[in-house]
Amino acid sequence: MRTLAALIAVILTLSGCTSTIRGSELSLEYYNLGNAYYDLADYDKSILYYQKAISIDRENNKAYFNLAMAFTAAGRTAEARDVLEQLIARDPDNQSLQEALAFACYAQGDTARAIEIYGRILEAAPANNKIRYNLGMLLWKEQQREAALEAFATILENDPEDLEARYRLGELMLELQRVGEAVEVFEAYLQSKPDSADAYMNLGDAYRIQERYDKALDAYAQALLYDETLAEAWFSSAVIQLTKIEDPDRGLSALSEALEAGFADRKAALELLADPDLLERDSVEALLQRRGLTAPDDSETEEPG
Repeated sequence: MRTLAALIAVILTLSGCTSTIRGSELSLEYYNLGNAYYDLADYDKSILYYQKAISIDRENNKAYFNLAMAFTAAGRTAEARDVLEQLIARDPDNQSLQEALAFACYAQGDTARAIEIYGRILEAAPANNKIRYNLGMLLWKEQQREAALEAFATILENDPEDLEARYRLGELMLELQRVGEAVEVFEAYLQSKPDSADAYMNLGDAYRIQERYDKALDAYAQALLYDETLAEAWFSSAVIQLTKIEDPDRGLSALSEALEAGFADRKAALELLADPDLLERDSVEALLQRRGLTAPDDSETEEPG
């Protein structure tokens, strides 16, 4: 409401005083009005007023920059790139402009250019962990996992307390099947953030790959302690109990909890049914079938002859 009130005040000021306000002052008023509309997520109007500000004062670089941000927010990324490239031509060493251009490129789907720009920023500012994190995420998106891994590892060399980079490092190591290292990373992460259900989930998956089933179950139990609706943790516990450690009662109970929590991975459900070591197969199939995760038996759907 405060933003809306400020917006109304600016409109009234402009409507009543345009005859006396000139030059840079009027440009600033339009710039402020653009900001107010931007805060209200009315990007088309914010673009209009930033353009008005620029038309009056071509030196209003803040209006140019915010215009580019509004273009990006409105999905008009080609126009955002044009504005930012003009600004960078005037100020080629401005890392904020380069960062904004990289984001606009990414938003437009030009990930390769975004990666190139982030790399160029890091050549000048190798300790910029924010940029390196963004670079790592884009490299990962482009399936350049080893390069992304190096980016997150470098961030931790610069700042061992960067938990977000540590978490991503663990996820990547798990994805690359560097399971022992992933365990170490997630255990270290949980020392600093012991209430992370997702980290316990990943740790449980790593232990499960290592066939350390008791530790995997403990990790999944910890995940559920912090988020009892985590369907994947219930399901993974059920799989271990029904196929590895022969605890069918707890396994069926965990499977029921997974389904109640909304577990809907049909591929994983079919893999469980295909496991030759599965206990209580009929009960498991009935539970999964009730949730529509398996096709019913052909004999049940046959038309009477």
